[in-house]
Amino acid sequence: MKVKRHMMRKFRYIIPVMLLLSLVSCGSVKSANDLYKQAKKKHGKCTVVSKDETEDKTTVVLHDELQDFDYTVTSSMDEINIDGSSFGSVPDTSDSFDRDLKEKVLSDCMSDIEDACSSVGVSYQLSDYALLVVKSSDEDKAVKGAKKCAKILQKKNKKHRMDGWEIEVRGKTESNSNYTYDDKYGVVRLPDNEYADIGDLKVEYYTEMAHSQTDPKATYVRKEKKTFADTGADLERVVNVLGEDYPTSNSSPVTFYYFKDSNGREYYLCDFNYYESNSSRFAWYTNY
Repeated sequence: MKVKRHMMRKFRYIIPVMLLLSLVSCGSVKSANDLYKQAKKKHGKCTVVSKDETEDKTTVVLHDELQDFDYTVTSSMDEINIDGSSFGSVPDTSDSFDRDLKEKVLSDCMSDIEDACSSVGVSYQLSDYALLVVKSSDEDKAVKGAKKCAKILQKKNKKHRMDGWEIEVRGKTESNSNYTYDDKYGVVRLPDNEYADIGDLKVEYYTEMAHSQTDPKATYVRKEKKTFADTGADLERVVNVLGEDYPTSNSSPVTFYYFKDSNGREYYLCDFNYYESNSSRFAWYTNY
């Protein structure tokens, strides 16, 4: 029996909605005691500063004993909206631990950070997305300043809580209109305080893409600069991503990232997205 296309579209929406409704029917906010236990298990010993419980929201302010700062844990009901229609709400739990730990650490270290940056001749700024941003038009100086700051901040990395946190290393350039914009050189990460430049970060990114799209155990081998013609791909199937570079001709530059899969076979992933045949789905172009 054939099912009409418009009916199939309806089924696509009905099934996920039914799953959401099943979640809604069994959800509720967590109690203050549950939030305290969860936070203690996740972040370490803490004491309750205050708590507020209502039918739709529970908020607990906790004091971290290891590094002496307060943070907030919240459990609330988040409303589900699909195409303008409401399908009830589901419970969600969040906490401000990382944000408040960052604020505490920077506050404790700010004097030393200022001295370190001044000694190298670089500037710094606070950031919502990185632990710190260190700037200089000289990349070597910027990296040196970032490593000095990382060494200071690493002393506050108790029990590896800040492992993986990054100090962003940027340049500074003045345009003709006196508008200041930044160029990212790379990052320095805790706890090893090693520098990864833009090339290193791209390799990390495409390795993650290879793991998710091809083989989760793939290992990076090398990268090569070639042209789009070398891929043998169809230019009309290249995804045009707004704000990003993508091949527009056979001579367009393309980076090939080579990997070995679990069986030792070598393949590549390229730095542009490509539509699947006769489909609206797309992924990074690969010969896997």
